Amino acid sequence: MDIALHRPGQAGVLADHYRRAFRDAVELYVVSAYLTEWNTDLKLNAECRSFRLIVGKDFGITRKDACRAVLNWLPAGRKADFLVADQLSGFHPKAVFWKSAAGQCFMVIGSSNLSRAAFHSNVEANVFSLISEDAFEVANRWIDWIADRCVPVSQDWLDRYVEADQRATPDGRKQRAKPTQRAVVTFKLPRPRGLQRLLLRRREQLMAYRKSRPAILRVFRDCAEKRIDSETFYGRIARLWSWDAGNRLQGPGWERQGRVANFHELAIAFVAILDAKKRERDDVVRTQLDRLKASGNSARRAFLSEMLCLRFPSEYPILNKPVTEFLSKIHFSAPRGASEGAKYIDLAKKLRAALRTNPGYPARNLGQR
Repeated sequence: MDIALHRPGQAGVLADHYRRAFRDAVELYVVSAYLTEWNTDLKLNAECRSFRLIVGKDFGITRKDACRAVLNWLPAGRKADFLVADQLSGFHPKAVFWKSAAGQCFMVIGSSNLSRAAFHSNVEANVFSLISEDAFEVANRWIDWIADRCVPVSQDWLDRYVEADQRATPDGRKQRAKPTQRAVVTFKLPRPRGLQRLLLRRREQLMAYRKSRPAILRVFRDCAEKRIDSETFYGRIARLWSWDAGNRLQGPGWERQGRVANFHELAIAFVAILDAKKRERDDVVRTQLDRLKASGNSARRAFLSEMLCLRFPSEYPILNKPVTEFLSKIHFSAPRGASEGAKYIDLAKKLRAALRTNPGYPARNLGQR
């Protein structure tokens, strides 16, 4: 364990630890009570499997320009991994946890937020330490709890966020920031006419899917392992997942557009998602969607998103017109330049937040939404 003490005018080692974390990590989690500046010279390891940068909003101290700098700095596939603790007040941690390719786990924890002052002019005290796998798992679970109460930072969130006025008063003192208690984003879910009837129908469809799920998943695994070809997959899945079976959620279109898809490639992606740990699933979904996008797989959107929604109804939405119209109506979209996979994860996180902040809403999960 090393103690990193800093005083003005002293060359500190804290910035070196941050550079090392971003350079070496295959898993990297950064939490900061606020963000006032961003070092765009940091290089995120291209092999990093899991990354979360979470900042707070309390007192309006986090600066919009710093957030925009992060969004511009992030790779296209990582733009949904920059989160703000929008539904948490009193968010005040300052820590970095990471795991290297060699399996070693580290942490930096202490008084420093992500600001230039923390690395140069402030009086700060931090600790850098190698930690055990068990300790890293404890940190992971803590990060998971926080991330579940966050929303992705995008221009939509920044448009609603109010910075504290940091101009000096006539007597030379800075304005006193007021605490931010409420969430910046308030999701208002639609209540169309006949909602109860629609929900009842959707619940029946999800129940019907649960009965056929073992057979459907077996077809995916058979295709992924090349025990059946794409044409056989198409025929079998059409019998197991259909309006007659009562477990299909979307309307027509897939019969024509999906038939020519490479289902072996798609099945490999879906099985990878099925086998992922819950903590890793968003990252795997993003990665696989981007891979299918790169190959031009025509079944990656409506079909795959329905398969994800049916199997994980609390986590993933269908990519359909009602969902996109809802987000358009409330003026929400993914960060500019996000990859297709990152856009889908951004959508999933925002819809999860919408249900979480509307506990009395009749729909219990995204599959019923």
